[in-house]
Amino acid sequence: MTQRRELKRYAKQAMSGKYGTLILAFVVVQALALISSMLSSALFPGEETLDLVLGYAFTFILTLLINVISAGLNYMYLNIARGKAYSLNDLIYFYKHHPDRVIVATFFLAVINLLTMLPYTIYGNMNTPAEGASLETQITWMYTSIFLMLVGMIVYQILSIPLEMTYYILADKPELKGTDALKESIEMMQGNFGRYLMLKISFIPLMFLSVFTFYIALLWVLPYMIMTETMFYRDLTGELTAQKQEEERNAQEFVNPMFGGTFGENQQNQQQFWSVTGDSSVASDENKEVQNNAASENTQDSLYGSVENNRTTQDNPYDSSESKEVQDSLQSQTTPEEEEDNEPKPWDEYFNSLK
Repeated sequence: MTQRRELKRYAKQAMSGKYGTLILAFVVVQALALISSMLSSALFPGEETLDLVLGYAFTFILTLLINVISAGLNYMYLNIARGKAYSLNDLIYFYKHHPDRVIVATFFLAVINLLTMLPYTIYGNMNTPAEGASLETQITWMYTSIFLMLVGMIVYQILSIPLEMTYYILADKPELKGTDALKESIEMMQGNFGRYLMLKISFIPLMFLSVFTFYIALLWVLPYMIMTETMFYRDLTGELTAQKQEEERNAQEFVNPMFGGTFGENQQNQQQFWSVTGDSSVASDENKEVQNNAASENTQDSLYGSVENNRTTQDNPYDSSESKEVQDSLQSQTTPEEEEDNEPKPWDEYFNSLK
């Protein structure tokens, strides 16, 4: 289980140098959503019940089609997170690969969104202040509409969390049906609901700070949030854990290249290395002792030999000239005798008086 801080760090690493494409793709999807809303209002401008129903039906259909492009956006983020090739053509990936799967999955998400925003929609259209209404009435209607809208958005986000991984699953499994992808997303999010909710809440401060930049910072914050959610999906599949282990193994090999392999293998190799070096050091110490003993024996033998030679030369003083030369060389190696001191000593007078 990867912590939020690490997920965001991996997201920043993946987005490095790719902000232009990510922002452009995000702007394209949001622009399509805005155009669909404006087109619906232009085609059905009336406030009658029929116009409202037809307008919402038209918007619902456009939402299904635009969400296919939104799924392609998630596909592009997944390619970037994995270090694969990517381009703006990824936005229409699902239009080329069984778009019906995405439309089926999007249908359930759109129904949830419609139901959660229904109170806001009904109140906003049925209780619109008439012309000439008091300022207090208009403020009350505005605050109530904003409150219902925020409540509907929060409820939708909470209810849709178990289904958030659907588009990623469809991208990884082209043969999977839309309903099966929804079920697999629910199973994948079991036990991870709170962790994913806290991940989304952690981006609220950045969204609040974007107010001071006239919401321009959202062009960076929202892609950053989507990339972090992509890393969350990779963490659920175990792909991010495998990537971290690979990075640790590469770092270990870089720091200690003489011990290749995994961390456990490195430890075994190090133990074998130090055991071998330890044995060799012991053997070298033993060899040194043997050499020292041999050297001491050789020196003793040489000393004994020199002493015996001295004795032989002393016993035979009239040997050949070679023995005399040997004797002279030995005498030169010995310490010179002290010279006789012929100076008179004080006690010599005492001995002379006794004589």
